[in-house]
Amino acid sequence: MFKTVLMVLLANPILLAAVDLNREADLRRFVAQVAENERKNRFREMGYLYRLQRHRIILDRRGREKKRTSSTYEVIPLDDGVYRKLIRRNGQPLSEKEARKQEKKAEARLRRQRNLSPAGRSRLERKNAERRRKEALFWEEAVRAFHFHYRGEEVLNGRPVAVLELLPREKYQPAEKHLWILDKLRGRVWIDKQDLQLSQVEMEFIKPVKVAGGLVARLYKGSTLWVRQEKVRDDVWFPRRFELTMNGRIFLFKGLNMRMTGEFSDYRRFGTSVRMLPAEPPAEGSSVESGE
Repeated sequence: MFKTVLMVLLANPILLAAVDLNREADLRRFVAQVAENERKNRFREMGYLYRLQRHRIILDRRGREKKRTSSTYEVIPLDDGVYRKLIRRNGQPLSEKEARKQEKKAEARLRRQRNLSPAGRSRLERKNAERRRKEALFWEEAVRAFHFHYRGEEVLNGRPVAVLELLPREKYQPAEKHLWILDKLRGRVWIDKQDLQLSQVEMEFIKPVKVAGGLVARLYKGSTLWVRQEKVRDDVWFPRRFELTMNGRIFLFKGLNMRMTGEFSDYRRFGTSVRMLPAEPPAEGSSVESGE
């Protein structure tokens, strides 16, 4: 037992002594370990099914709700990304016809991946490797992109957390184009001190965000993102809830003032022994709303 504990301590120098997060060196080591844990979470998440319930709320100029729609998906991991199978719309099950359509589309996507030719499988493996490389690079660059400042300790969900403020580094340049978001953010993170895991994130866009040079969409600075993570199956930390506020324009002319929220649930490993949830047909006599 002593030997096992000693090996763990030597493998993780942050545990060798009480960490003083007011010291720059300790804080940087602390942040680097959290980023590494988050990278591992994202890799493990690539092998999990889960359910996502997403709400889209359109707001007027005064921030009052004008319209609300919701969609519930079963998110299925694939080697080249994820497939989102719609199972509910606006809180109601799908019609039998649409449920069968969703089921067939999901089965066709999985069958196509299983029946790839050797050349197709090779291309898919390269694509998956590139996806993982980009994910790992994101967390490496996230450590470089910000100044981290310790702001004390709080309790979140009954667990002690360290609160860090993230301020952008003035001369930071993203290493690759897909990391463009990193120099447009500032915010705070709440880190579980026992597991060294991200428990909560609050970020604000401090620069406008352009999609396709602003032709498709443009988000104004001040848009925000909030994410809550929790320990779930197998002692991994996955997202539980998020909220995204967006203010800007779509296709140059149409105004955009929207809040999007989501809840993640029912995480389970994806494999041959896992049965996907069926798209839920409506109960007898129930009505189905039209929505997004």
